[in-house]
Amino acid sequence: MKAYCERQGLSIRQIRFRFDGQPINETDTPAQLEMEDEDTIDVFQQQTGGAC
Repeated sequence: MKAYCERQGLSIRQIRFRFDGQPINETDTPAQLEMEDEDTIDVFQQQTGGAC
């Protein structure tokens, strides 16, 4: 997670990671998440506000 943010020039506080729709913690391992080859992690930028 940290490496991704560094490569993208983003703060880890601005980004959310999910696998199979569930949030991923920095301490989670692929084994704990029951990940398999070719699985993907979704990355979302944190958004605040939204009222017009």
